[in-house]
This record gives sequence, structure tokens and C-alpha cells, in this order.
Amino acid sequence: MTLELIKMLIFILLGTKVAGHLCNKFNLPVVFGELLLGILLGPAILNMVQETDGVAMFAEIGIILLMFLVGLESDLNLLKRYLKPAVIVAMFGVFVPFIFISILGHLIGMGTPESFFLGIIFSATSLSITVQVLKEYDYLDNEAGSITLGAAILDDTLVVILISLFTAVITFDASIGFTVPMAWDLIGKKILFFVIMYLVAKYFITPVMKLSSKMNAIKAKTAMALVLCFAFTIFAEEMGLTDIIGAFFIGLMLSSHESAHEIEADVDTIGNSLFIPVFFVSIGLVINIEALFSQFGLILLLSLAAIVTKLAGGYFASRMMKVNRKSAFVVGSGMVSRGEMALIVAKIGQEAGYITAEFFTAIIAAIIVTTLISPLLLKFSIGLEQKESDELIA
Repeated sequence: MTLELIKMLIFILLGTKVAGHLCNKFNLPVVFGELLLGILLGPAILNMVQETDGVAMFAEIGIILLMFLVGLESDLNLLKRYLKPAVIVAMFGVFVPFIFISILGHLIGMGTPESFFLGIIFSATSLSITVQVLKEYDYLDNEAGSITLGAAILDDTLVVILISLFTAVITFDASIGFTVPMAWDLIGKKILFFVIMYLVAKYFITPVMKLSSKMNAIKAKTAMALVLCFAFTIFAEEMGLTDIIGAFFIGLMLSSHESAHEIEADVDTIGNSLFIPVFFVSIGLVINIEALFSQFGLILLLSLAAIVTKLAGGYFASRMMKVNRKSAFVVGSGMVSRGEMALIVAKIGQEAGYITAEFFTAIIAAIIVTTLISPLLLKFSIGLEQKESDELIA
């Protein structure tokens, strides 16, 4: 197994660097090439890389390190400044797709629970895909980037709560009623997570990092930062949130520390030379070419609905908050990708019996379509805004 994993890592690492070179040459987002590479190397075409436990483990570490890096690179004051528009965008970005795609589910013959769960799946936003493109075009530290980042994080949190509410309603026993443990699982754990994050930021991080700086050991500060990162991914999962939320927030808490740039440089080397490319390639491994052709009409319908509802939700919510048209288009484009978050939610639905085999492949394919289109759409919208900014300066 180890040799097979190493062989697949060779294919992935060589392939992603070639894909990155070609994308830069043709002025395309690098992540777009990595996603396509996953389809090319995976079972769909060449079958050189499979979705094994080893690849899944590397991919999971990759997304954790990516979100930790995003937190380290973020400006906490900027995120606070644009918190209100981010909240509004997140709400529109979740509930517009949820309502319209749930209705679409009914129209294509799904039952009521299945339709609602379909709406939840396409309410999700791929935080990792979006931030990778924003990072690539140096767009994390302005109005549109900060609103998109904040909204995508809140979007993931809202989707987790929606899944909890959906499960609670489906399994609700009227004879028992609404219980305290149910309220704790739905809301209490999430509140506790953010309270503890605040306390850790205020009282714990500085002493721990000061202690690590006194250690006579190689890269002690980076190692300690990674310990905090991994510990809070576990804690976030325990509190009913996704692991990437824990990784992002601990990175954000460390972003104002004096060692942040040193830690960022080290983690960037570890992540982007090995783990993060594996994550993006792994998304393309789930595609089944035969299913793409056999359910083409349904995939096209779901993909169009997914793109339009997120784009419209993000755009109109941004305009409500007085964001200019071009920046609002960037925000809406940044919310389009469903990526790993929607894949996770779809898998939950399949295992719980909320999504039948009849629709599952088409749903996965539509998620991949939005994931492939989103980097291109986001690049296009950023280009429009930058062009307008250049014209104003001129």
C-alpha cells in the first residue's frame, strides 16, 4: 500500500506542477488545472490515481493546512470591518439556493425530505476553492475579498446548522418533544466553540508561543502552531462544526502574533509542496464519465440552478449593503463553488438515505461542474473590477 501511495503522489506532484505551469502560461487559475488533473489522472480517464485511504488522508491534511494558511494571511480588523455585509451575503447565499433548489427537487420527482436535503447540499460553499483563487490574485485584503471570505466561513457554519435541524426534524419524536440535549447539539456546541476560541486568543496563544520561542529545537514555533491547528480542527469537529473552521480560526488568532510571517512561510512550504495539491486533485477523482453522459440533462439543470442561485444571492445581498456592482459580482462569483463542503454533505445524505442512488451521481457531477466553473468565473469578475479600478486611476 505504501509503494502504491508513493507512486500516486509522484503522479500528483508532477502533474500539478505541470498543470500550474500551463495555467500560468495561459492566464488561468492554477486550481482549475489541478481540478482537471484529478479528472484526468483519476478513474474517469487514465486511472493512475485512485481515491484510497492514503490519498484521502493527505487530502484532509491539505485542506486543513490551506485553511490554516488563509487564517494566518487574513486581516482580522478587515474581517471585523466587513462583518455585517458578510453576514447578509452568507444568509442570502444559503437560503436562496436552499429555497429554489428544494423546489427544483420536487419538480424533478424527489420526495419532500430528499428535496430539502438537495437544497442543503447546494447551499454549501467551497471555502477552500474560493480562497485559493483569492490568494492567487492577491485579493484577500480588500472589500470584496474580505466579504467573500467572511461570508463563505459563515455559510459553512449555517449549512452545518441546517443539517442538524433537518436531522432533528426527521427524527423528531412528538411524544418526547424538544429536549435540552437536542438544543445543545444544535446551537449550544457552536456557541461554546466561539467562546473558547475567544478565550484562547486572549489568554492562551501568547504564553504558548512565547514558551515555544524559548525552546532549543528546530522550528519549534511552527511545530507549536501546527499543534494548535490540529487540536482545534479536532475541537471544531467535536463541537459539530467542520474541521476547516477550526483550522481557519486558530490561524486567524495567530495572524497578529509577531511570529505569524515565519510560521506562514514554513506552513506554506509544507502545504503547497505536498498536501494541498493532493487535496485539489482528490476532488476530481470522484467523477464518473459514463454517468456524465447518461444523466447529462439533469446534471446541466442542477449545475445551472446551483450557479445562478449562489451568484444572484451573493450579488444582490452585496448590493443591498452598498457594495459597487463589480465588487458585488466578485462576491457572488466567490460563492458559486460547492467543492469539498457540498461533497461531504452529499455523502452524509447518501449514507443516511436522504439521497437515493438515482440522483446521487448527477448531484456529485453538478458539484464538480460548479467547482470547475467557479475559479474561471471568479477570475473573470476580478478582472472586470481591476479594469474599472485601473480606468479610475488613469
